[in-house]
Amino acid sequence: MFQISVVNRTSSIAEREMHRVVRAINRQVAEDFEPYWAFGGRLRVEGPTGASADLQQLSELRGDAILYVLDSADSNDALGYHARNLSGIPYGFVFLDLCKSLGDEWSTTLSHEALELIGDPQCNLLVQGPNPDAPDRTVYHFFEMCDAVQSQCYEIDGVSVSNFVLPHYFTAGEEAGARNDFCGTGLVSFSVNPGGYIGFFDPVLGRNQQFFAHDPKAARRFQLKTQSRSGRMVLRDTISTATTGATSGNGKATGVHAAEVPTMNASTAGSPTDPIKHVVVLMLENRSFDHMLGALRESFNHAIDGVDPSSPGTNLDAKNNVTFTQQPIAAQFVRNDFKVPHEFDNVQAQVKDGMAHFVDEYRRMSPDAPVPDGDQIMAYFKDGELSALHTLAKNFVVCDRWFSSMPGPTWPNRLFVHSGTTLGDVLMPDGAFDTVRMFFGRYGQPTLYDQLDTKNISWKIYHGGVPQSIVLNTLKARLFTSHYQGMAAFFTDCKGQADAFPSYAFIEPCYFKGVDGVENDQHSPAGIAAGEQLIADVYNAIRANQPLWESTLLIVTYDEHGGFYDHVQPPTATPPDDNTANYAFDHLGVRVPAILVSPWVGVGVDHTVYDHTSVLRYACDKWQLPHLCRRTMSGPGLNPIGNFASTISLDRPRTDTPATIAATGVVQMAAAVADVPSSFHDAQTALVSYAELVQQEQQRKTAGPQPAAAVLAARAADGAAPPPIDRRALNVERWMFSAQSTSRPPASPKEITVPADASAAPSGTSPDGSGVTPVTPVPPVTPAPAVAPKAPPAPPARRNQS
Repeated sequence: MFQISVVNRTSSIAEREMHRVVRAINRQVAEDFEPYWAFGGRLRVEGPTGASADLQQLSELRGDAILYVLDSADSNDALGYHARNLSGIPYGFVFLDLCKSLGDEWSTTLSHEALELIGDPQCNLLVQGPNPDAPDRTVYHFFEMCDAVQSQCYEIDGVSVSNFVLPHYFTAGEEAGARNDFCGTGLVSFSVNPGGYIGFFDPVLGRNQQFFAHDPKAARRFQLKTQSRSGRMVLRDTISTATTGATSGNGKATGVHAAEVPTMNASTAGSPTDPIKHVVVLMLENRSFDHMLGALRESFNHAIDGVDPSSPGTNLDAKNNVTFTQQPIAAQFVRNDFKVPHEFDNVQAQVKDGMAHFVDEYRRMSPDAPVPDGDQIMAYFKDGELSALHTLAKNFVVCDRWFSSMPGPTWPNRLFVHSGTTLGDVLMPDGAFDTVRMFFGRYGQPTLYDQLDTKNISWKIYHGGVPQSIVLNTLKARLFTSHYQGMAAFFTDCKGQADAFPSYAFIEPCYFKGVDGVENDQHSPAGIAAGEQLIADVYNAIRANQPLWESTLLIVTYDEHGGFYDHVQPPTATPPDDNTANYAFDHLGVRVPAILVSPWVGVGVDHTVYDHTSVLRYACDKWQLPHLCRRTMSGPGLNPIGNFASTISLDRPRTDTPATIAATGVVQMAAAVADVPSSFHDAQTALVSYAELVQQEQQRKTAGPQPAAAVLAARAADGAAPPPIDRRALNVERWMFSAQSTSRPPASPKEITVPADASAAPSGTSPDGSGVTPVTPVPPVTPAPAVAPKAPPAPPARRNQS
């Protein structure tokens, strides 16, 4: 009887619990595993000896093999999950931190490793069978006892144990009533469930190895298990070469071993064969995952952690004693005074008690609003109502664990995607000019773009008007360089040579009507349809250029949840730096929609925990750049945020991706927006005020009159009242576009025309034919001194709707 010694070297698992788990696994081996495979074993808990595991002596060994359970893969000097030491004795490991990263119970992993040690200490079996992608061809499969059903489990005596395959798995045909795995989940012979591994040697193609094709979940798990930890590789020995006569004629497994370790067929980011040459990030505004993509769980893919109609999320309006339930009744356009709170303290309150106070916070901030407004806080869009976003979700990879980087508003979360830190800020300025002045010059931290410049890696920020990214000092300094371009330049660049397209591109939508007369950021109360059109136009422009398409990863996501309900509790996170006086930054914000779009990714769901710094981690890993914050770093005491490089796992680009996608409701939305009076929220006003300060700064640096004028009438000597905010926004956009280019870029290839307010939009054509009418300058005003980054004055408390 094969016996495995189990040694508990953790600081968190009590001996009583370890014995309880081992008893359950012993029942699994004796009652479930052994009757099918005709061999078995037993586990026995041993006391640890010495300060650490010694793989040469194996002093705790009392049987034939040994399994160590440790807190972290960084706490030992061993390689591998299961292998043999130099004396030929099988050993293995269960790492609690890795189990957590994978989302597995440690007991399931202990069961998994025990079954594979019992089956074969090296777990390297070579089995002849059909090629999963071409069943008429015979290949040699690398087989491990539990990997085909990786991450599947069942319970014995309340303990989660690993599923495993049965002998029938190795039959070429399916037999009625037979099972391929113990749980009976419908596993097909020589195939794998989502999240499982499969590797095979194809003799027709020589040494070509294939791994988990079209399965981002399996690729992610493999990447997590093979990532570097303190300079070491945590690897599993697996066979990599074919051996003649490895199976008998009936396809039964034989125990053939080899020494090499296979690698994923798709290269990791940054390698010479990395197919992704261009990364495009489109970040929209203020919508939660459930609100935008939650319906797809029921209608498209139950693996998506969206809205369960049989058990929807609920919130109680305590003031009115009314319970609101998630329903598919989201409105594409809500009234202008429907502003959902999502400031730092609002979000802190919303997520308490299991995401129970979204409606309460709305009621607290809008006590006189109609009671039925709670419906929209909890509402989500039906499948198909967001044609562009839903089409991408159904054809590429949905990331259903992508969270905003902190529980708070727009500016801090957007700072994270560019630089990995807010320098400790959890608020952003309200619309008051003097408050905005306090933030001017505040953010001097390094950005991803600075890192890209050090290696001459090309980048651009495309925008629909005033880009919010200019609140970062180093980006503000580049505003009038070729790095900043209007959206017309994006669509032009997409038509050119793929090699000339920037390696990294970030797209900022239009945050207010401005020059183009349409706000397409999807920020509530703005409508959804114009942003849908932007998503469609961006995808279609990239997709129309085949070389560009086949070398691009498009990331579509949102900066924060905007106050709309989501049912998933935000997880803990590593603080990005030591700026923790205002907040520890040890939790992420509310979950937001995110989709990875490329011909190099499959169709599916990625459950990895991501936030906006995952973009930084991917880019820095890809181009071998220094990491910008601790949240993206590996090392002792750090829990790095996910890197989606492993989802780029196909060995060839897909040919089944949509040639174009459509956005619905644009005409109706344009009419609706035109009929509603302009109503600026604080985030828009703050950005306009910030841009006006940039305009003044630029005027001071440049001799002679500017293409357009300063518009700070509020600061004029006569003390006149400021012009309406929509006029200010229009003027500052005109100035910015004309300073960057001699012609105004359109909003998109299919420009959405919405009648502008006649009082805010001067007509006529300027002498240069640009359509930009100069405005008479007013004397510039010297702003207050910039706030020192390490000791900023505390912004006044307020409630904006950023």
